Amino acid sequence: MHSWIVDHLKTHFDTIQVHLGNDESLRVSALAAAKLKGDVEVSFGLVSSNAAADSLPCVVISIETEDTGDIQTRIRAGAQNEAQFCLSARSEDWQAFFTSNEKLVRPYQSFWGMLRVLGPQHKEVCAIGDTTAFARYARVWRISLDRIRDAVNEVPILQPGTATVMAEHEDTEEDSVVGRYTCINHSEYGKVKIFYEMAGHGPEVLVFLHTAGSDSRQYHSLMNNKTLQEQCTMIAFDLPAHGRSSLGTKQYPESYALTEESYIESIDLFLQKLKMRNVVLCGASMAGHICIAAAIRAQELSVRGVIPCEGCAHLPFSQPIYEIRGNDSSILDPERVCGMIAPTSPEYYKQQIWWQYSSQGAGVFSGDLKFYFKGWDGRGRVENIDTETCPVYMLTGEYDYSCTVEASKETAAMIKGAVFEEMKGLGHFPLTENPTAVLPYLMRAIDHIQAHWHNKKSVANDMG
Repeated sequence: MHSWIVDHLKTHFDTIQVHLGNDESLRVSALAAAKLKGDVEVSFGLVSSNAAADSLPCVVISIETEDTGDIQTRIRAGAQNEAQFCLSARSEDWQAFFTSNEKLVRPYQSFWGMLRVLGPQHKEVCAIGDTTAFARYARVWRISLDRIRDAVNEVPILQPGTATVMAEHEDTEEDSVVGRYTCINHSEYGKVKIFYEMAGHGPEVLVFLHTAGSDSRQYHSLMNNKTLQEQCTMIAFDLPAHGRSSLGTKQYPESYALTEESYIESIDLFLQKLKMRNVVLCGASMAGHICIAAAIRAQELSVRGVIPCEGCAHLPFSQPIYEIRGNDSSILDPERVCGMIAPTSPEYYKQQIWWQYSSQGAGVFSGDLKFYFKGWDGRGRVENIDTETCPVYMLTGEYDYSCTVEASKETAAMIKGAVFEEMKGLGHFPLTENPTAVLPYLMRAIDHIQAHWHNKKSVANDMG
């Protein structure tokens, strides 16, 4: 039987095997996953089909772990029933996936993106077979797919040390970010010990809000940037039960569910505690949503501008694979997250995002997603935002298949005076995944807000 993916990849089998065998991340992840169940070998297939059948031709990738700490990889043409699980998609989907990074479009940068966006409409886009193994080896098959794409497109083999390359302004012996704790008394959470960090000495107070299931470490790269430090005093804090902040005295482990009101209250109490007024809020994903919510209540919160990234008025819940029971969420959650990163983002920042998402408390990520998907609905309210009181500058990355460019642009059009800009070469975590690429966009947003208030002051002086 004809199979597009077998025909397309078989001429590259030798090159693919070299790429797989030389990837340090793949070696480490395969060994770690194998130890969980005492496995010696994992095998998964890539299926190109419009129907599922055990005898279907597929590409089979086998990775055998050895006691020495080495791995043996093998790629070959086989049948679906020769693999523990298979990643299935239509021929046109695989064709879009295996194109070069420069030609990739969302959601084809990752199989997670294909599952989430295409899976609900096309039953062929799915995982077949042992879903437990599919989840346990998620990092293994995700890295493997990236290396196969590299091999097909003649991208040089990733050299050791690639994942240590950071932005130039970070590559110093000293770090400018300083952290400490304060306490707030939250009506829902009780007394909470809040961790926050500061950097910079500029006149603009810029408050960074982290994404779902993460913490303020996301902003270390930008907070160490000298240009931003001169223009802004930057502050980032961990929400209650996130990162280094404590569980509130009224909270119980695994009971967490974020709402708009509890989120706004956390921000308000924190700003009051530090006596910060006339601040600019900036954040991505659920923080992009809450920036929009804060703009609705700008005078109440003393917010003088917002920079929502990857945010919009509302998102329906549309993620086909959300929880796979019996698997380690500290591995599965960051894998799903990494699917939303732009394919061209530096390896160092991809790994930092993965690590940060692997280190959160039980149920925190899923509790945040309850707000991101269902809890936030600004429809019928965002139209009332007064951009004369609170300028709005919205930014969304071209590779974001969760909150798309179209969704953000549509929301910006509802807000009179709002500005929207699409960020080329960036994904769902623009402020973290590529600080060098996002900086010009962020600076334009800050400049826009500052120019707005400068012009208002000039008009007031002229009238006075």
